[in-house]
Amino acid sequence: MNRDQAISFCESLPQAEATFPFDEHTLVFKVASKMFAMLPLEKEPQIALKFPPATLESLRESHPAIFKGAYLNPVHWGGVYLDGSATSSELSHWIKTSYNLVVAKLPVAQRPLYPPVP
Repeated sequence: MNRDQAISFCESLPQAEATFPFDEHTLVFKVASKMFAMLPLEKEPQIALKFPPATLESLRESHPAIFKGAYLNPVHWGGVYLDGSATSSELSHWIKTSYNLVVAKLPVAQRPLYPPVP
């Protein structure tokens, strides 16, 4: 999956919103006004995603595509290179996981408005 495909996949998720809250070079995807993906558009192709803290460190150690991203909490967020070192199915799974982690943390009253993606 390349950068354009990752952007299209993020846009396809229910009620996902593409924004530029930081600058015109950093695309951020949100659900319910909460960030689930960030793509720096002027760097090498990569995406920052939220991961379950219990598995993130082992994923970093076992998968060459996942690294510690800059500026985000390394306990919850990981960078993923979009250079072909991860398969499209892995990337789509990680993007959906990030989206679902954000939805799971929404207030209980809001969660029915944002069903998790399978």
